[in-house]
Parts: sequence; C-alpha cells; structure tokens
Amino acid sequence: FYGTTPCGTVGPHMPAPSEASSSLKWIHCKFSMQLSPAHLADVRAGIGEQLGNSMLRYNTSLGGVALMFDRLAIKSDLAVISSDAPVVFVPIEVRLLVFAPEVGQRMEATVLRHGSDHLALLAHGLVNVTIPHRTAA
Repeated sequence: FYGTTPCGTVGPHMPAPSEASSSLKWIHCKFSMQLSPAHLADVRAGIGEQLGNSMLRYNTSLGGVALMFDRLAIKSDLAVISSDAPVVFVPIEVRLLVFAPEVGQRMEATVLRHGSDHLALLAHGLVNVTIPHRTAA
C-alpha cells in the first residue's frame, strides 16, 4: 500500500459508515511505508503524501478503494534500509475509510450512464462503479 487526501474526519460530503451504508468500512492498518530519502526532513508530510497518492484507487490487500485516512501514527523513530533499496521503510499505523461493497449488497448510487453493455454509477458522490449487463446464456 503506497502512496494525500487531507487527513480529516467524515464530513458532509462523506457519510459516516453505518448499517445503511455498509459498503464503507473503517480499517486499522499497520505496515511499513516506503519513503524516499527526500522526505526525511519531514517524515510525516512524506508519509501523508504517499498515502494521499493511494486514495481513490482499488487496493487488492484492502479489498476496496481507500477514500480517506486519519489517525496516522509513526511507530518508531527509526527506519529500516533494506539491501540496495533506494527507500527507507517507516513503520506506521493508520485508519482508512474503505469503500468495499460485497457481491449482492444493495446500495444507493447516482446513475451516470446507461451504456449498451454496462451501467455507470457514482456511489457516495466519490466512487465510480461500473456494472456490466448480464448476457443471456
């Protein structure tokens, strides 16, 4: 997971996860962030930039699309340099708001386009969703 959407709390543009919007999940993550030595003067800003670059992209390990993050914590004053890697590894913890709907789950979205082979939607005012039309077998 690489990669700032500004840190913050859920605002009016982003509904808080609830039973009605169960496609949104808060996930607590612990991992080592790869950070360029250029960011060593301000490690927190460098990590925030990397995290932000990862927002609004599907992430297989999260099983969804990270929408925002908060509660960033750098877990050590020390970083690891591994072999000949041109980066340092900084251990962090962060809380991510992830859009991760399940197959068959009902949710509300705005229809953007009805194509001949798909339906294009906008979920939560942020995430593009494409649903292919089923073909008769």
